[in-house]
Amino acid sequence: MQHTDKSLQRKVNFLLYYAVISTSIFLVFILSSFVGKDKNLTADEITVKRITVVGEDNLPRMVLSNETRQHSGRMEGKEFPKRERPAGIIFFTNKGDECGGIVAATTAKDGSVNHGMSFTMDNYHDDQVIQLLNDETYENGKAEVSRGLMFNEYPVGSNLNDRMAKTEELKKIADPKEREAKIGELWDKEGAKRRMFIGRNVNADAGVFLYDAKGKPKMKIYVDKAGNPKIEVRDSTGKYKNIIQQ
Repeated sequence: MQHTDKSLQRKVNFLLYYAVISTSIFLVFILSSFVGKDKNLTADEITVKRITVVGEDNLPRMVLSNETRQHSGRMEGKEFPKRERPAGIIFFTNKGDECGGIVAATTAKDGSVNHGMSFTMDNYHDDQVIQLLNDETYENGKAEVSRGLMFNEYPVGSNLNDRMAKTEELKKIADPKEREAKIGELWDKEGAKRRMFIGRNVNADAGVFLYDAKGKPKMKIYVDKAGNPKIEVRDSTGKYKNIIQQ
């Protein structure tokens, strides 16, 4: 009887070892099918909250994400602090620097609804210089809509990281008025300047709107809400003159 018990125990142990080894081999096979260097995953459909595409250097090239997990941005090897960003696609250069994106969002608050979508391209080491935008706001039965193509310009050699660092230092100024004035001076000197807008503005004027190197509006070629064609030039006093004879 004792001999039978030992024989049975050996068989049980053998089956246990066999199960453990077989399971381990199976798991290794499954995992290797996903993590193998030259393996490809093919699927008809996937549902995810975020996809990060990286280069061979493991730096980001593209991030497709919902708003909760969206990439906060990256430049010159520095990750930006976590911040609210819409769902969409963020693009990065082969150096891992953010260089633009496509985002969209709809928000509602206190009876007001804002709906927008934006496709942007960034300046080297700075923020957006080309933007294709649709921006709609509705409140109390009224609409404020702007949609079109915008061109901005930064000073040569501008750097977003440097400007943000300077801004953080200026925020330490105790006097509110002086603090706001200094920050305004910094961004007026080193920030973006609007150069051109092609599209429909909030006044329902559709046309081409031109600005000087300081971002000041200078000329408008458009058709107004009433259907009147106009070419307006802004003089030194800030007044516009329609050069089309009515």
